[in-house]
Amino acid sequence: MFQSLTWIDVNEYKRRKQDSNSATKPSDQLAGYLQTCLDLQVIASCLSISRCLKNSNMINLDHLPPPPPLGYVTAYENDGRLGAREACQALSTAKSWLGDQFNEVVVGQEPVRTAHNKQEARDAFYAHTETPWQRVMSAYYEEGWEAALQEMVRCNNEKNMPQAVSTIASLILKGLGLIAKAQALLPSGNINGSLSTADARSPGGSVVSVEWHPHTNTLAAVFCDDTVRVFAAGRSITPLLKHRLQKSITKVAWMPFSASLLAVGCECGVLLWTLDPVNVVTRPSGSCVTLLAHPGVTPVTSLSWHPKGNLLACVGGSSSQLVVWDVGREESVVVHSGMGGSVSLVLWSPDGSRLFVAYTSKNMRVFETCNWTYEQWSLESPIQSAVWSSAGHLLLFVTQDDPLMYYLGFIPGEGVGGTQVAAQVADLTPTEVVDESGDIVTVGGPVKQLAWDPRSERLAVVFRDTECVALFHTHTHPSLHLAPGGFIRGEPGHIPVSVSFQHNLNTGAVLSVVWSSGQVQHIPMRYASREPLNTTINASNLNSSVRASVLNSSLAMNNSVTFVGSPITSPLTGRLFSSPDKDF
Repeated sequence: MFQSLTWIDVNEYKRRKQDSNSATKPSDQLAGYLQTCLDLQVIASCLSISRCLKNSNMINLDHLPPPPPLGYVTAYENDGRLGAREACQALSTAKSWLGDQFNEVVVGQEPVRTAHNKQEARDAFYAHTETPWQRVMSAYYEEGWEAALQEMVRCNNEKNMPQAVSTIASLILKGLGLIAKAQALLPSGNINGSLSTADARSPGGSVVSVEWHPHTNTLAAVFCDDTVRVFAAGRSITPLLKHRLQKSITKVAWMPFSASLLAVGCECGVLLWTLDPVNVVTRPSGSCVTLLAHPGVTPVTSLSWHPKGNLLACVGGSSSQLVVWDVGREESVVVHSGMGGSVSLVLWSPDGSRLFVAYTSKNMRVFETCNWTYEQWSLESPIQSAVWSSAGHLLLFVTQDDPLMYYLGFIPGEGVGGTQVAAQVADLTPTEVVDESGDIVTVGGPVKQLAWDPRSERLAVVFRDTECVALFHTHTHPSLHLAPGGFIRGEPGHIPVSVSFQHNLNTGAVLSVVWSSGQVQHIPMRYASREPLNTTINASNLNSSVRASVLNSSLAMNNSVTFVGSPITSPLTGRLFSSPDKDF
């Protein structure tokens, strides 16, 4: 079913190496031959790829098992096969499988309201003794300048509020409205598949995205009113994170090796929430918040923690700057700034050796984080979403307009070490499939988000306009293999908004799916894991694991994703924060 293919003509490589060693001693020839084999094994392990064949094509959505019938919800995976239950039974099935580890996201009986409607409810609770200016100041401290201007307009007929002030506030609000309408007509800058409350909100939906803690059974749920709630299994108290600066949330991420610190990327920068895991309160105060703001990357469009948790990479605004924060000292440094357009996505590799950066100008770069040199690739369409393998030697990505999944391999060692041209891994072209009841369902198309579990054994693909999530079985050693997993389907009319894998499991996986209704569904997956959690890979492991691979075939690469140059040195070299008293 699978065929292992490689990008390099190995016979030609051996011939050249032998010709170069023909004038040397037999012992030197043997040493050269052994070194050649070693080089080939490392190269093949990074460049080899497995494809499911159908008419000599890559794996596509036709190879996946059919989705469940309408009215049935995908509830679990057992030994590689997805199982479905009726909608009323799916929740109880997940609870019985996960037991006391089940972390239910409860929205509550009252619907979540968007930020621009908060004033209506607040008016009923004002004390009659408050003056108009006191209400204006209260609105400013709670929700910012726009709410204060709206309050000035409401106080137009009151004696303590000059009419000229109300008129000016009304004109400013109208101007802001025209600017917002003009921006809505422009192409969206959020193309990376990460959270965007303006784009990801769906009619009737309340939860936009969830983010699992890397080490505990805790998740952060982002709501459409720019609030964040923290849910933990077995805990009845749910902290609500709300702040007047927390607007237009784009990304949330837990700090590694910390039980209490959550980074929230938003309009004003990055808000760091410090939550006490012991003394849990329903509404943490403003003293729990630290603002990290850099003028070059505001508003923040994407952020990513270093695996050790000491550094935080941020991008945003209209600039091409890549900013890295030393969170402990609240100091920032611009790692790179140059041509390439604004930055839409940043992603640190799990081993911390590389940093992936995507641009709106159809370019992407991968930095090595020792001397901060980079390699650059040009694309036909901007990056939509990308994921690293657990070992940090493989990168999967999709573009905004092309329904194909691409693959880049990275050779362990110094430098970036990326392949010059990306290979096509999967064809995600829209396809009509027949579900288990015989009805036709359209799946595939442009991808919204990729999500890879912590062991790189399950890959979830969320599409923009279809009601099913595609699931692939994957493993990365000695080469990348993709096998059909199936389709994950929700209740009738529900469309997947985003997905996230739980991180702290010893075996198997749990996939959390946010549906357009606002419901968060946890899907337990039981299977025998090939790799331990947080595994790392080195050159010796690659060399020994690839000996059985087929080394003498060739792989046709995709010319739409091309490598455009050798590494270019960044102005900043060496360690970012070399000494405590260094002032950047």
